[in-house]
Parts: sequence; C-alpha cells; structure tokens
Amino acid sequence: MGSSTNRVASTANEAPSNPADEALSISEARYRRLFETAQDGILIIDAENGHITDVNPFLVDLLGYEREDFMGMALWNFGPFKDILASQSSFQELMNKGYIRNEHLPLETKNGRQIEVEFISNVYQVGQQLTIQCNIRDNSQHKKAEEDRLKLESQLKQAQKMAAVASLAGGIAHQFNNALTVITGSLDLLEADGLDEATDEHVQPMKKAADQMARLTRQLLAYARGGKYNTESIFLNELVEDSLPLVKSFLNSPITIEIDLPSDLPPIIADRDQMQIALLAILANASEAIDKQGVVRITCRRELMTNERIKAFAGLAPGIYVSLTVADNGKGMNEETRRRVFEPFFTTHFPGRGLGMAAVYGIVKNHDGWISIESQVDHGTVVCIYLPAVDPIIDRIVL
Repeated sequence: MGSSTNRVASTANEAPSNPADEALSISEARYRRLFETAQDGILIIDAENGHITDVNPFLVDLLGYEREDFMGMALWNFGPFKDILASQSSFQELMNKGYIRNEHLPLETKNGRQIEVEFISNVYQVGQQLTIQCNIRDNSQHKKAEEDRLKLESQLKQAQKMAAVASLAGGIAHQFNNALTVITGSLDLLEADGLDEATDEHVQPMKKAADQMARLTRQLLAYARGGKYNTESIFLNELVEDSLPLVKSFLNSPITIEIDLPSDLPPIIADRDQMQIALLAILANASEAIDKQGVVRITCRRELMTNERIKAFAGLAPGIYVSLTVADNGKGMNEETRRRVFEPFFTTHFPGRGLGMAAVYGIVKNHDGWISIESQVDHGTVVCIYLPAVDPIIDRIVL
C-alpha cells in the first residue's frame, strides 16, 4: 500500500513532456529515415569549411567508398568531386550563388568505373548555421530505361509499318491470284483441246511464267499472313540438318557451313515447308553477302523468355522458345539497309528480284515468332529467329 503511494507521488512529480520537443524528435526521426533510405545520393556539408558531415548509404554504395572515407573531408579534396569544386575559390562561388546543378556530370568510382550523375547542390540556413546539401542521382539506370523505351517505340513503329504493308500485300496477292487462276485455267483448256507445235511453243512459256507468278503469289500470301499452313510438331535442329543438302547446292563453294545443333531441343509447331523456305532464303542472303571465302554458322538454342527479358521483344509472350541463329562474316549492311530489309521487293542487288526476307518475316510472324537482324558493314550479319516451343517438361516457374 505504501509502495503504491510512493509510485503515484513519483509519477506526479515528473515534468510533463514538452510537445515542441516531441514534435522535433518525430521530425528528426522522419528526416533520418528518408536520408537513410533515399535512392539518390545525399551529402551534407558544413558551409563554413566545406567539410562533409554526413553521407547516406546509397552514395556510399554508388561510389564504392566507406562512410569513414567521406567524413571530415573537404569536398574539393575528395576524389570523385574534385572536378566539380576544384578549389576553395570554387566552393566560395557555390556559397555566393547558393545553387549548382549539373545534369550530366561524369564521376569515377573508387574502383575506376565511370558513371554519369545529376548533381544538385543547395545552400540553406538552419538557425544561425549555413549547411550545404548535395543530391547525386545516378543517371545510368534512367538512361538505360530511356534507351529501352526508345527501342520499344521503334519496334512498335516498325511492326505497325510492316502490318500495313502486309495488309496491302495480302489484298494485292488475293486479287492477283484470282486473275492468275483464270489465266492458268485457260491455258489448261487450250492444252486439253490439243495444240499444234507452233501454238504449243507459245503456250509453254506462258505456263512457265504463270507458275513463277503463282510461286510469287504464295510468297506474298505467306508474308501477308494469308497463306495456307500445314502445321505439325517438328524439331528445328532436324529441319536444319535435313535442309543442308539443299543449302550446299546453291552456296558458293568456298563458303564453310558450321552448325551447332543440340539434340535436346524441344519441338515447335510449324509448317515444315514454310520454315524450310525461310531458312533457305536467309542462307541465300548470307551466301550473296560473302564475296569469296567465308563462314556461315547455324545455331539452335532453347530460350527462356521471362517477363523481364520479353521487354526487348515487342509482341512475344513469356515462355519457352527455340532460337535459330544464322551468322555470316560477309560484307554486312549499313543501318538504313538493315531497317528496310523486311520490306517487300527491297533489295540491294536487282530491283524487283523477289520478296526474300519479307517472306521470311511473314512466315516467322505467322508462327507467332520473332525475327531480328543485326549487321555492320564489313563485319557480317546475324539473323535470329525465336519460335514458341512445345515443351511438356517445363517446371512451373515464375516467368
């Protein structure tokens, strides 16, 4: 009973908490939390002597120093920032202006890595004391994100352009096919009625020309997603191996073919004939790009397209794919040619020669795939195709 009375009395004698002090304590705790967790670098500097008084963990990690390396150092003497404030006179200029901003400032980390940052410095007063706060933002991630955005925009614009051209090509092909059916049908009727030798000499070239135009129409329809496909489960590595005898018949003899075709690839659902047409067209281009001796390398791989990786492939869905890569060490292409290589009838050789890579583009897109071309003048060309795989033994992972 007595002890309880003493406790009550002791509590009553304690000074009540100061609301202003409590608010200041909460404010300081919030600031410290923001300072410690900020995803930008922050330096706090004593404006009287230019010495660093505080640094947040993000900047310590970004520049690769220890926190102790910063503390007490004059900003103009500290390695990465010597080019910003090379002398105490430059520091005084900051004090006079009260603000410095550099959007593209190169810095060197402790291990010698070059980075680009945005550097903003402000002078402000707390009570009677002047303090400088420097905010340092790593531009490399923002720069990469902007590059990725521009690349994706370019891919989408190219896809829209190709879709418009495909629609036009499909309309032309269907109309052309209707007219061609009348021509070939009439020629067949002429032959059925019996032709003398003189007339037959004129009919046969007409039939040959009609057959050539029929093949061109099929290519147009394949490009325009209007072709008829007979799909089945096939292995892309086996398709390549089966096509090699055909390939060698039109490649220049000094060209060496190297293959890397793993035997454990999953199958794809595809039209075998259409995929062979695409492969032969790519290899024909590779052959023409090599003037004398050269190497064409054909590679197949199993590829996992995650949600993160798929960002570089506009239009593809996450999942398992099989890639087919054809690389040559030929004369390559400039950027303007590379951008136009999928356009119908575009060629660097003879105008009006054929569809070529445009047909390949259509075939790949019809199989829900992706095709890309990387090339550099005098350094060869790499064509890469990704096609959805049928892989029954896939771990259920988070893509």
